[in-house]
Amino acid sequence: MSTLDASRMQSTADASLDRRGQLLRSLSLLLVVVGLAVTGYMTYNKLSGQTLPCTNEGLINCAVVENSAWASVLGVPTATWGLLAHLTIGALLLFDRRVGFLREYGLLMLFGLTLFGTLYHSYLIYVSFSILQALCPWCLAAAAVMLAQLIITGIRLRRSIISA
Repeated sequence: MSTLDASRMQSTADASLDRRGQLLRSLSLLLVVVGLAVTGYMTYNKLSGQTLPCTNEGLINCAVVENSAWASVLGVPTATWGLLAHLTIGALLLFDRRVGFLREYGLLMLFGLTLFGTLYHSYLIYVSFSILQALCPWCLAAAAVMLAQLIITGIRLRRSIISA
C-alpha cells in the first residue's frame, strides 16, 4: 500500500469519526430542545398555578409529587432548576466551539452538569417512589432526557480522551 493510499484511508476514517461526533452533538442539541419543552411546560404550569395533566390516581399521581416538600429548592420550583440546567447545557453546546475556555473544558463541564442532573433526578425518583409513593410521568420524562444527555456526553468525553 502506498503512502497516498494510507493517507486517504486515514482521511476517510477521520471524516467518519467526525461525522459520528457531529451526530452525537446534534443528538445532544435535540435533547436540549426536548428537555426545554418538558421542563418549560412543567415550570409554566407550576408558576401559573395550573396542575399538570396526569391521571392522579394510584401510583401515577402528579399532584402528590407537585405539592410535596421536594417540589421546590430554595423557594424555586424544581422544574425551573431543570429548565435552567437545560438552558446551560444548550449554551455550553452552542458556544463550545467559539469560546477558548469552553473548547478546552466545555465537554468536561457538560459531563459534570449532566452527571449532577442525573443523580439529582435519581434522588427525586427515589423520594417519589419510596416516600411519596407517587410518580409523575412528566418528572420521569425530564429524568429520562437528562440520563440520555449524560450517556451521550459520556460517549463524547470518552471519544475526546481516546483521540487526545
